[in-house]
Amino acid sequence: MTDPESALAQARLAAETMRASGAYGDESGGTEPEEVGAQIESLLEWALIEPDLDDVRSTRRFGAPMTLFKRALLRMLAQYNGQLIANQTRFNVHLLGHLRRLQNRVEELESERKRNPE
Repeated sequence: MTDPESALAQARLAAETMRASGAYGDESGGTEPEEVGAQIESLLEWALIEPDLDDVRSTRRFGAPMTLFKRALLRMLAQYNGQLIANQTRFNVHLLGHLRRLQNRVEELESERKRNPE
């Protein structure tokens, strides 16, 4: 079982490994338009969950006790939250890989249709 602190690092490593093995369909040799590449990069950026726990605070007038309570609650639930974040990140990365394969398939079918109009 992985600890919550290393879950994000493991998810990034898994995404990088998948990218290196061609799971994202990057084997096209860079022939995609730049805008599609930028869209894929933004999707990959969104797929990795990276919450900033320093943003946990209260904006009430006397919010210091509430902020302290929220941060203590986060610390107590760190393992649970880490597992949720790891699972969601893993799902997002797999979903992104599937989306990329579908996008490649659509592009392949469209180019085939252009070559062989009926």
